[in-house]
Amino acid sequence: MLLNAIILYTRRQGEATSFEFNVFDNQFATENLAVRKVLMAMLAAVSNNLTDLEVEYNDSILVEKVGAKHAGELLRFLGATKENMRENLSNGVVVSRTFQAPFTEERYEYFYNLTDIAQLSHYRLKEGEDDRIVFYFTRYLQLIAPDEKSRQAFLDRLEAYSLPYKLVPIA
Repeated sequence: MLLNAIILYTRRQGEATSFEFNVFDNQFATENLAVRKVLMAMLAAVSNNLTDLEVEYNDSILVEKVGAKHAGELLRFLGATKENMRENLSNGVVVSRTFQAPFTEERYEYFYNLTDIAQLSHYRLKEGEDDRIVFYFTRYLQLIAPDEKSRQAFLDRLEAYSLPYKLVPIA
């Protein structure tokens, strides 16, 4: 195995290919430059496909990460409104909130320039109803490349960033 290579678990999903960067297996902090480059490469590979953004967050965790003032500004910037906000309850208590908004160029820039990919607990960058990039609660970051062109664009971008990787096929 390559020294310090990131591990990407791959699986076919119909015509698409899933690349999963497991945070625990790779043992990098979510603000590590290598992890940020993985997200940047994913964004570059499917940027022309992205239409929607879905964010799930916990109020207190977000405030802890970015501060109370910035949390509200960030949510508004990402498209959260009273109309599109949904509360996720557990035993009658709000444990998180979810919203979906159009994916704009400004929002692309936000994700591309993230210094900590876990600033938001759970997000999905979508093409219509189909997930293209998913970050799930500091567990994994996943790209679902819809075709060979986006698959190759992702791998080419990792190489352009001088980020060694190892592909591990899973069933």
